[in-house]
Amino acid sequence: MITYQEKIVQHITRQFDGMSKIEVYDILQKIETLLFEHESPLEFKAIEKTLEKQSIKNILPLGSSAYCYLVDHSPYLDLYKIKSLIPDFLGGEKLYFTIPGQYEFIHYDNRNIEETFSNMHLGSIVSHFLKHNHAKKRNPKTKRLLLLELFDKIDPG
Repeated sequence: MITYQEKIVQHITRQFDGMSKIEVYDILQKIETLLFEHESPLEFKAIEKTLEKQSIKNILPLGSSAYCYLVDHSPYLDLYKIKSLIPDFLGGEKLYFTIPGQYEFIHYDNRNIEETFSNMHLGSIVSHFLKHNHAKKRNPKTKRLLLLELFDKIDPG
């Protein structure tokens, strides 16, 4: 018979299915930091407000009719989604990316990614990846873009 705490651990670790250990460690570190800011007993509403305040920092206005927000990131690429007040009838995700040291949004597609990384030390890795995968291909378990998972495995140092 498993204890109450073990049931909670099972429930939480089920969310980590398919993730790399380093991603899980990063998430656990963020949770630990988040919990440090709150008094015991924990209240979800207070934690949720803190998370919302933190996520607002990742929203950038683009003129008066659009904004973008950080969706995901890796050491080599930040991924943004652009939302406009004008409805998008064409469907699909409007994903854009930036690389460290560059602040221009580039449309997230195979051609732009390959061009951007072609003159960098990651050029051959990215080129090989894109020959076998589409840039928007996701891990079926984590729903994270495979390219970002690849970048997380490459040591930036």
